[in-house]
Amino acid sequence: MKSVADSFTNILLGRAKQLAKSGYSVIAVHGNHAPAEPKKPVMKWRQYQARIATDKELEVGFADGVTALGIVCGRVSQLLVIDFDDQRRYRRFCRHLPRLAETYTVKTRRGYHVYFRTEEKVPSHQFHGGDIKGERSYVIAAPSIIGAHSYTVAKDLNLLQLEKAEVDQLLNYFHVNAEVHRVEGKLVRAKEDLDVPGLYRRLVKQLGRNNALYRAASIARSRGIAEAITTRSLVTIHVAQNPQAGHKRETMKERLLEGRRTIASAYRGKDFASAEGNQLPNSVREQLLRQQKSTVVARFLDMLRCIGWEAESFFTMAEAISAAEKYGLNRKSVMDALTGERCVFDGRHIISRRYVEYLDIEGRKSRGRGRPVELLFQVPSPSRLLAVLNVRWSPSDPVSEADIKSARRYRLAVHREYVRRLSPEVSTRVLAERVGVTGRTIRRYNRQLGVSVVAHIGRFQLSRENLASLPLRRRDERGATAGYWLEAGRGRRMPAWRHIGESLLRRGETAVQVCMWRRSAYVLNPSKEAEAVYHPMSVSEFVHARALRGQGKAGASLMDRAKSLFGAVKRRVSRIRYMKTRLRFDSVTDRIPEDKVAETINGYLVAYDAAGGEVRRPARRGVAFRMLKEFGDGEVFLAVRDAYAELLLSMARRAIRAGKARESAEILARAFA
Repeated sequence: MKSVADSFTNILLGRAKQLAKSGYSVIAVHGNHAPAEPKKPVMKWRQYQARIATDKELEVGFADGVTALGIVCGRVSQLLVIDFDDQRRYRRFCRHLPRLAETYTVKTRRGYHVYFRTEEKVPSHQFHGGDIKGERSYVIAAPSIIGAHSYTVAKDLNLLQLEKAEVDQLLNYFHVNAEVHRVEGKLVRAKEDLDVPGLYRRLVKQLGRNNALYRAASIARSRGIAEAITTRSLVTIHVAQNPQAGHKRETMKERLLEGRRTIASAYRGKDFASAEGNQLPNSVREQLLRQQKSTVVARFLDMLRCIGWEAESFFTMAEAISAAEKYGLNRKSVMDALTGERCVFDGRHIISRRYVEYLDIEGRKSRGRGRPVELLFQVPSPSRLLAVLNVRWSPSDPVSEADIKSARRYRLAVHREYVRRLSPEVSTRVLAERVGVTGRTIRRYNRQLGVSVVAHIGRFQLSRENLASLPLRRRDERGATAGYWLEAGRGRRMPAWRHIGESLLRRGETAVQVCMWRRSAYVLNPSKEAEAVYHPMSVSEFVHARALRGQGKAGASLMDRAKSLFGAVKRRVSRIRYMKTRLRFDSVTDRIPEDKVAETINGYLVAYDAAGGEVRRPARRGVAFRMLKEFGDGEVFLAVRDAYAELLLSMARRAIRAGKARESAEILARAFA
């Protein structure tokens, strides 16, 4: 009785003879017979690249329990196979080239094999996401078994017969993601492969559901993708996308109709790509300067704009190096922007690269010897840059050719145009991070440009009620009041220590103001000398800002600031604080309970002897009367632990756990005072 393996080998042999009669060159492959090399041919297969094996040769090859068969591709079998490594790449191929997708297809372990018949000579090579099986290659065919996977037929259709023009279309799709051809020596682009669902998912985090849908549909329209394809690829994920907080409740049917109307509106409206123009958004410049700490890529992108190269057009490395000489970018900088470390952001190429192969009619390389492909780069459109860098669209400030010629000039120009356009009210730190420099450099830029800095100051009037908001002075806290001060009559400024404020109030000062730097406004070429601007500020805002400034987290989110305050208060409470109250004979019974238990209250009694030494006793009523007799009425103090901060700490902890950041911050600000 034959084994199961021998029975399956006979099935493969029958299939191999059937394929050989149909004009295919078939070879035997080890499969599970040799698990270490499952895709290695059993026979020496070089001769079968030029001829088809006979039945006797096939019987010899399939006589050793093999579990896989291979078909030799190329002109011997007039076979061209596209090997997709993943299903997502295959689905995109079916979406963009639906006519070519309707052919014989085999399901593999990771993806698909798509079969075509052609008389053209196509060399075997790779593309992003798979392989093109042509000359000097073979493909594992159904019903082979390798490991636990069986190669099965996904589409049992006749193989499409491709002419030269269709082969060129197929190869250009995989290498350029576009139908690209040369017209009078120049590359012309007709259509692009765009991942519309992926674009929508990236935009929805920044713009929201409806805005992301309109933007993605507009970009798809500008790429020449049909409205029906865009609707089919976007509506489903748009309906499943969760709306933002506060958005009105909608049924699934309402969402579906809304999505279709939005896409239709995008296809009727103005072309998004043409509306963008060829300008470089400020958000793109800032992201590159901030993250890369270099101006190379940003200057190169602005150089492409100044040259006048249109978005989506192609250029070579040599063309870029030649054009960059005029703009102060040397060869190393251009190569760094195109192929170096800075050409990639978050795993994606900022300036996309494409490979185009040129073959003559006989299938030989039209460029002669050397590499079989030409490396091209594509001028990125603003929409691509926004998607790759994951930033929102913003206006584009003018940058001249002279500004691109050095890194210092470029950063100075970006800072100059930002100040001129907005007169921003931000800190020096924010301006420095925006262009990737230090605060000291920003101050130097301001002096060179003649920027006037207008101080914005918050203030409130000091009184006995809010005196506790000022910090107590400690010997180890020098400069602890930096950024805020006391301002008395005639513009006198003093450190904002509590004892100084108490002294001013004791002397009868009625116009003492507590002032704090809030932010600064930057004005380019002001018409008159700038003066400080004062704003009213509450006591709680002052205490909150003072605590955060001491923690060094003024730029954190509200919840992070609340947690920072919580840690500061917790550390402060951990250092036990006691409040001393003067005791008299008539107040002992009110302040100290009866001595019915051995434990004392949360405190102690203290007095001072003739030498000034401290005398401590347990806080019991009888002990208090004896100490008053010994040291005198009013010379004994009751020190009780301050539980107010502990109470506020407990309340703030519950607020943080409930996610109420603002309420927690307000509670902790009182505790910090």
